[in-house]
Amino acid sequence: MSGKRSLGVGVIGAGAISGVYLENMVRRFPQLDVICVAAEHLENAQKRAAQFGLEACSVEQMLADGRVEMAVILTPVGTHYGLIRRALLAGKHVYTEKTVTDEPDKARELLALAEERGLYLGAAPDTFLGAAWQTARAALDSGAIGTVRSFAISANRDLRGLLSMFSFLRQPGAGILYDYGVYYLTALVSLLGPVARVGGIAERPCPAHKNVLPESPAFGQPIQNPNESRVSAVLQLRSGVSGTLHIDGDSVHADQAFFAVYGSGGILYLTDPNQFGGTVRLLPNSADWGHPAAPSELWNFSAYGDNARGLGPAEMADAILAGRKNRANKEMACHVLDVLSAILQGGERGCFTDIASACDRPAPMEPQSAHIRNIGHLSFQTRDMDAMTRFYGDLLGMKRLFTITVGDFAQNLRERYGGQTPAGDAAYLRSMGDDPGRPWITYMKLADGQFLELFHDMNGSGRTVDRRESYGYAGAAFETEDVSALFDRLAGAGVPILEGLHEAADGALGFAVLDPEGNEVRFIQCAGAGRLPEADPDHEACSWVRYTARAAFQVRDAVNMELFYCRGLGLRKVLTLTYADLVRSMRRAGGGQEEDLRRLEAMGERPWIDYIRVAPHQLLELVHTDGRALREERDLGGTYGYQHLCLETADIEAAYAAALANGLRPDTPVSKGADGALQFWLTDPDGNRLELMEYAPGARQTAL
Repeated sequence: MSGKRSLGVGVIGAGAISGVYLENMVRRFPQLDVICVAAEHLENAQKRAAQFGLEACSVEQMLADGRVEMAVILTPVGTHYGLIRRALLAGKHVYTEKTVTDEPDKARELLALAEERGLYLGAAPDTFLGAAWQTARAALDSGAIGTVRSFAISANRDLRGLLSMFSFLRQPGAGILYDYGVYYLTALVSLLGPVARVGGIAERPCPAHKNVLPESPAFGQPIQNPNESRVSAVLQLRSGVSGTLHIDGDSVHADQAFFAVYGSGGILYLTDPNQFGGTVRLLPNSADWGHPAAPSELWNFSAYGDNARGLGPAEMADAILAGRKNRANKEMACHVLDVLSAILQGGERGCFTDIASACDRPAPMEPQSAHIRNIGHLSFQTRDMDAMTRFYGDLLGMKRLFTITVGDFAQNLRERYGGQTPAGDAAYLRSMGDDPGRPWITYMKLADGQFLELFHDMNGSGRTVDRRESYGYAGAAFETEDVSALFDRLAGAGVPILEGLHEAADGALGFAVLDPEGNEVRFIQCAGAGRLPEADPDHEACSWVRYTARAAFQVRDAVNMELFYCRGLGLRKVLTLTYADLVRSMRRAGGGQEEDLRRLEAMGERPWIDYIRVAPHQLLELVHTDGRALREERDLGGTYGYQHLCLETADIEAAYAAALANGLRPDTPVSKGADGALQFWLTDPDGNRLELMEYAPGARQTAL
């Protein structure tokens, strides 16, 4: 299907759930070209189709329509087997509401038929593709709770109202386990993998109810429920992880979902898997037994936090067009159905049941790429511009590229806002004084596309931040071809040496100094470094340093920070060093007091630094601060030193769209800066300001 961007879709079923499906499939997912709605009663199809400007037809007409490539079945579970079989025999891919069928043997027959015909078959629930569950998956995959040990699920419903409202729930096979437990089992398998064996008790303590809906013609009349309404089960997964599932359908009407995954390094508290979004909380294992850690709420890095039903068919269409496996696939649907059936049968037999089927854990949803290709610049507020330019220019050989003046800034504000400058920008401009020729920002170039942005001191009233005792920016590292020669050069010039030449825990050889304003700067030589990527030999530099190789941040919220840069911006973690790695490195170097080494050794395999790849030669270092209470320094506007990080993107509009699609909320729209580059701003979970920039034609960074 090379070049094809959408699939023709026909919907079978015009009941209540079809409304939100069609709303999303027609208006939200361009890969689905919805053509028609079919139903057993044509008048129902006509009514629903008219809402969305679609054709209405019979099921026979839809299955004979050559434009329809995928059938989406939204009917009660008892009809699924017959409809799916007919659609597959008609050559249609099929996506069905849950469960795939009401009996495992029927599901296996359909799975084999789809395989034989070379067709896709998918099934709800698709909520595990939503924001909360993809956030949970990313946290588990990143090792946020260490090794997963067990899980516990407990949920409730009040079936009296639901049985009064929906007659299909009174049909065999629509009990609390198949209709509601399927959400929990699907979410569980998507996160932790397939089930190996299960034992359960399934009960029907309340077989008779009365209709409780005053507006119903049947109000007060008896209702019979032939299905189970209370289930308790013990499950062991193929991974060895075990846990419990308990659902009571004769309780309060407000769903009170409890879903916890327990690990060696923390507990992940999940939300209701009948929803795409919701709160995911992490309780990490404290580094200090005397001071338990507080739970933190994880950011949801996805645009699908609302009722996104239709996401499953959309993802399946993407898979068909790309020739890959869909995530809400037939193997997982059949496996979950086997588990549900085994729980029911185990309750009857009073024994554990081995689950013969299995499935792969579906791949996580891929974030959209922000097309980041470079650390564009680090920005600093200077106190003494002459001293800083001598250090970075004369000693390190960086080229003084251009200077932006107060007048340039004022002109840029007029062009951007047309006389309606926001109050904050206007006040900042007034604080600079009346001289339009006064220097505001000086750019220093070190290599292709890489700069330092140095702000001139406009009023002399800044304060200094102790970066070692504060969350946020901790220092930069520049890569050089000959670190020993650069060490001799700087030491010979009297630059204060903070750390002498040594091999770091990541394998790079380097040293650290303080620049004239006390900013920590490291110089490293990475060629041949054991675990980190080597530099690009074709890269051109105009100074002693070839790359802005690292930007290090001491992180308060390590998991959300990693997810922000990886799930939010599409970067990738390439390495984690542990405290054990740090101790081994210190012992090799003969450094550190034994008391300090033992304290660090007690941290064991807890993460120390996560390395996030920006480009083959550039990394962000996220330094964990377990057991340390540092100062919050989020507002850097009145401080000397570091101000912000800029990441260069190849396409600013695509980057902005990706940020939104990945669940981020940019602080600003895309605009042109005073340097002519396109930009927008974000704030990461620790409060660090981040600029994304495209060096568009005419940008001053590219003019010289």
